[in-house]
Amino acid sequence: MSPGLTIREAGLTDLKSVFAIEKESFPTPWSRWTFLAELNQSLGHFLVAGPPLSHPWELWGYIVFWLVADEMHLLNLAVHPEKRRRGVAGFLLREALRRSQALGAKAAWLEVRPSNTPALALYASFGFKEVGRRPGYYQDTREDAMLLVLEWEE
Repeated sequence: MSPGLTIREAGLTDLKSVFAIEKESFPTPWSRWTFLAELNQSLGHFLVAGPPLSHPWELWGYIVFWLVADEMHLLNLAVHPEKRRRGVAGFLLREALRRSQALGAKAAWLEVRPSNTPALALYASFGFKEVGRRPGYYQDTREDAMLLVLEWEE
């Protein structure tokens, strides 16, 4: 873990901050209800990151992923605009991948907009590879989704 960041499981009290980051990060944000449902999703994992020892706890970013069979599916990752370019997204992704592997995942999957160059650079730095496209996947813009995978050697 980074000495400047702490990761923990998300809780109900985090949803206001999570939703605020979500609205600033995506053209079509998830709803509050979607995040609430993720807190109780049996397949899901919902982590938040922020500085250690801050009170009240300050939220800088979050990641939501599912473990299905032996695969991790990254559903959502965002960082507060004022905290970007500080390694927060990489810190969250690294921890999510570590936890997934520890629970038996052999691969990680995600969809990303081709126009999201910061996310593409992050995923490439972790070794994700494009394995396909989902035409018109994003309903708001009809933009395709790039399907990326990271497979771990056994």
